[in-house]
Amino acid sequence: MEIIKPIKIPIVADFVLSPEVVYGERTGIYFITREDRYGRITFENLDAIKICRGEILPYAFDYSLAEQGTWVFQVENSTWQKERFDYEKKHYEGAYEFGGNVRDMLTDFKHYLFSFHDQFVEVIARGFWFEEAEQSLLGKGLTDGHPFLPLPAENAEIMTVQSLNMQIRRNPEMVENLIRNAQFCSQKIFEFALMLDEKASVNHTVTLSYKEGQLVSTLKGYFGGQEAEFAGIADLEQVQPFLEKYMKEVSERRHQMGK
Repeated sequence: MEIIKPIKIPIVADFVLSPEVVYGERTGIYFITREDRYGRITFENLDAIKICRGEILPYAFDYSLAEQGTWVFQVENSTWQKERFDYEKKHYEGAYEFGGNVRDMLTDFKHYLFSFHDQFVEVIARGFWFEEAEQSLLGKGLTDGHPFLPLPAENAEIMTVQSLNMQIRRNPEMVENLIRNAQFCSQKIFEFALMLDEKASVNHTVTLSYKEGQLVSTLKGYFGGQEAEFAGIADLEQVQPFLEKYMKEVSERRHQMGK
């Protein structure tokens, strides 16, 4: 049976005004908050979105279980999510974005419900993030500290393998904040940028997320495919062997090309 559970986030949407939902460049939900500020919800790996009119939630829910002002929910045992998984498995099981493992649609993705005064927005995505500002965020770039932004390259450490250098970019956020925020979307722990021909390009990332209720760190390659998974928060020593192997392969290819 489908059930919904509340998700508490630090900002609350106005209960009277309707949101503006944008699909395309900078897909998101744009709304006014209870404090008359501007809010935005953006999505990690958005798969599907639908908008429906109505003041009554489409799933049974006991409001006594949630704090006043709750407006974000997760739909568990979602039939819609299962339908999307069946479709992806049939047509795109080997697609690179799932790393050859389309089951991610069931283990990593979630069915979210955002409730407003006379309409609700449902989304299937890997995660979501929230922002609040004094001015409208419509058409604006992501605000400082957004989890989807690249990690800062300043003060990056350097790892050298067979004369190749790689930047090690660490997330400056406190660990306890990364753990807390991972309940909403993946949090970057590291980004690794190989330095070739005077340019640094990110080729591997380690993210922190919850998978089936367990906190895990995932090492992903350039195209997003999973290369390794670690329980809890991974440290550099755990991922370093994978990076060294990659750098040796790049070095050998460049040697064969006469570089």
